[in-house]
Amino acid sequence: MAQVTFSDAYTRTGEMTANRIFVVVAGSTMTLSGFLLFQVQPMMARYILPWFGGSATTWTVCLLFFQVALLLGYAYAYLFTKPLRLRTQIIIHLSIVVLSLASLPITPSEAFKPLDADNPTLRILVLLVFSVGLPYFVLSTTTPLVQKWLASLGSETPSRLFALSNLGSFLGLVTYPIFVDLYLTTDDQTWLWSAGYVAYAAVLGTFAVLTFVLRQPASPSSASATTVANQTLTISKGVWVWFLLSMLGSVSLLAVTNYITSYVSVNPFLWILPLSIYLLSFVVTFGRPKFYRPGFVGFFYAVALAFNFFSATEFGLIDEAFGVIAINLICFLFCCLICQGELARRQPAAQGLAFFYLTLAAGGAMGGAIVSIVAPIIFPDYWELPIGLIGVGVLYIFLYLPSGQQQFYAPRANVAMCVGVLLAAGFAIYSELFEGEELIDRRRNFYGVIRVEEVDVDDAKKDRYVMKQAGESQGEQFQSPDRRNIASCDFNRTSGIGRVVGYLQQHNLAGIRIGVVGLGAGMLVTQGRPQDSYRYYELNPQVTELAKEDFSFLHDTKSKISIVHGDGRLSLERELKSEGPQNYDLLHVDAFRGNAPPAHLMTKEAFEVYFRHLKTSGVLAVTSHRDYYDASSLFRGMAEVLGAEVRWFPAASDCKNGAGFAIFSRSPDIFADARVQARTGDWDDHDTSKIIWTDQKSSLMSLLIWSR
Repeated sequence: MAQVTFSDAYTRTGEMTANRIFVVVAGSTMTLSGFLLFQVQPMMARYILPWFGGSATTWTVCLLFFQVALLLGYAYAYLFTKPLRLRTQIIIHLSIVVLSLASLPITPSEAFKPLDADNPTLRILVLLVFSVGLPYFVLSTTTPLVQKWLASLGSETPSRLFALSNLGSFLGLVTYPIFVDLYLTTDDQTWLWSAGYVAYAAVLGTFAVLTFVLRQPASPSSASATTVANQTLTISKGVWVWFLLSMLGSVSLLAVTNYITSYVSVNPFLWILPLSIYLLSFVVTFGRPKFYRPGFVGFFYAVALAFNFFSATEFGLIDEAFGVIAINLICFLFCCLICQGELARRQPAAQGLAFFYLTLAAGGAMGGAIVSIVAPIIFPDYWELPIGLIGVGVLYIFLYLPSGQQQFYAPRANVAMCVGVLLAAGFAIYSELFEGEELIDRRRNFYGVIRVEEVDVDDAKKDRYVMKQAGESQGEQFQSPDRRNIASCDFNRTSGIGRVVGYLQQHNLAGIRIGVVGLGAGMLVTQGRPQDSYRYYELNPQVTELAKEDFSFLHDTKSKISIVHGDGRLSLERELKSEGPQNYDLLHVDAFRGNAPPAHLMTKEAFEVYFRHLKTSGVLAVTSHRDYYDASSLFRGMAEVLGAEVRWFPAASDCKNGAGFAIFSRSPDIFADARVQARTGDWDDHDTSKIIWTDQKSSLMSLLIWSR
C-alpha cells in the first residue's frame, strides 16, 4: 500500500483549492457576461424607441441585431480556438477586450435619429453597431470561449456553467423593468452598464491569468481520438435538429412578443416576459436535464397549442387582453421547454460544445431575420405566430416517430401532438378565412399591420369602413352617401374635441390652423371650413395610402390639407429649427398605438415642443383611451409643470370606442365657454395625484390599471 506524505496531501489540497477558485472565477465571468448581454437588449431598445415612433418592431429589429452579434461571437470562438495555442488565444482575445473599452459609454448618438418615415431597419442596425457592437461581440464570445478553455484543462463542468450563464441572463432581464427602468434615467442606465462592462473585463482578465497558472494540457490518446471521431459523427447527424429547434424557438419568441404587445402596448415589461421565459427554459433544461420529460411536456404543449388558437376564434372563452396574453405565454412556455429540452438532450460532449453553440446562434439569427425582415415583406398579417408555434409541434412529431427505442410516453404524446397541431392549424385557418368583419384592405410594414374592415353591412344606416391597428379603431366612415361626411361620435361636433374646434372657429372667423399628430382616417377634417387648414403628422405612409384610397374625408373636405410623414414629435422639432413655430390654434395628439400612451409623445420635453407651436391662446388636445392605462395623473402633472390649465372631456356614453380628450390651454377663456364647460367631466381616476414623465425617465407601469 502506497504511503501518502503530508507534503503530498498539502499539495493536493492546494491544487483542489486553486481549481475551485478557478471554477468560481469562470462561473462569475459567465454569469456577469450573461447579465450584461441581456440587460443591454431592453436598455438599448428602450433608449431608441422614441426615435422610431414607438413601433414594436423596433424591439424585434434590436433582437435581430443581438442575435446576429451572438452568432458572430460564437463563430469567432469556434474558428478562433482551432488553429491557435491557448496562450495565443488569450493574448489576442484580451487585446480585443481592451480595444472594446474605447466604445464606452454605450449612449447612442442623436445623429442616428431618422429624418423621414422610410423603413428604419438598416438605420437601427447601424446605430447599434456603432453604439454597442464591439462590447456586445466580446460578451457573446464568453460562454463558448470559457467553456472551451475549461474543457482543454480537463474540467467536467462546462455545460453546468452554460446554465449559470443563462441564469445571469435571466437576472439581467427581470431586473430591468422592476428596478433599472423604474428608477434610473436612460443616460444613467447606459453609464451604469458601461461600468459593469469594465468590471466584466477585470473578471475576465483574472480568469485569463488563472488559466495561465493552472494550465495542464493533457496528452492525446487513442481513446480520446476515438471519442472525437464518434463525436464528429454525432454532430453530423444532429446539426439539422439543433438548427431547426433554435430557429423555431427564435421565431416563436419574436412572434409571440409582437402579438402580445399589439394587444396592450410597446412596453419593456412585455418585451421581457417572453424573453425571460425563453431564458428560464434554458436554465432549467441545461442545468437539470432530467427535468425535461418529452412525453409529459409534449402532451401539455399539444393541449396549450390547440387551446391558444381556439381562444383566438369567435368561439374562444377568453377575450380580455390580459387573458389572451396569459394563454399565449403559457403556450410559449411549453414551446420553449420542448425546444431547449430537446437541445439539452442532444448536446455533444465538451469537445463539440463550441460548434453546438454556433449552430444554436445561427438558428436564432435565422429566426430573427425571418420575423424582423422577411415576415413584414411576405406576410400581410402576423402569420409567423402560427408558423412558429405549430412548427415546433410538427418537429416534435418527427423527433418522436414511433420506434422500438423511444420512451413509452413519447409515442403516446405524439398522438396528442398530432391532434393538437391539426386543431391549431384548423383554428388559425378558420380565423383568417371565415371570421371577423369583411376585410376591405390590409397593409403591413415596419410599423405594424393596418386593416380596413366593413362593419354592420346589413344596416344601411350603420354600414361603415373602420381602419384598425393593434385591434383599435383609427377612424371610421359611414358608407351611406348622406352620412359619409359625418364623423363618428368620438369626433363629431358634440364630442370633446368637436366642442373645442367649434369654440376656436367661432372666435376666429378668418380661419384656424390645426395640427394633428396621427392621421388615421382623417375624421377631424369633417369639421373644417374652407378658410381652415389642417397639417397632419403621420408616421406610417401606408396609413396615408389607406386614408386616401378607402376613405373620402381628405378628398371631400374644403379645408387646406397637408401631410408630413415621419414621427410627429421629431417632425415638429425639425420645423421649429427650420421654419419656426407653426402658430396652431389647436394641436391634437392622436397617435396612440392601440390604447397605450406613446411614451415619447407624453414627456415634459414633448409637451414643451407642442406649446411652442401654439398661439398664446392656443389649445393642446390629447386623445386618451382608458382600457389598461389611466393617464389622468400624467395629464395633471404636465399641466402643472408647464403652467397650463387642463380639463378632462370624457367619451359620450353611447360611443363604442370610448376615446376621451385631455384639453390643455394657457388661456382660461376656452374653459369659461358654456358649451365647452358642459362637455367637461371628472377625471377617470377620481384623484388629484400628479406625475411627470421626462425623456430620461418614464414608465408605463406608473399608469397601469391594476384592477378593473
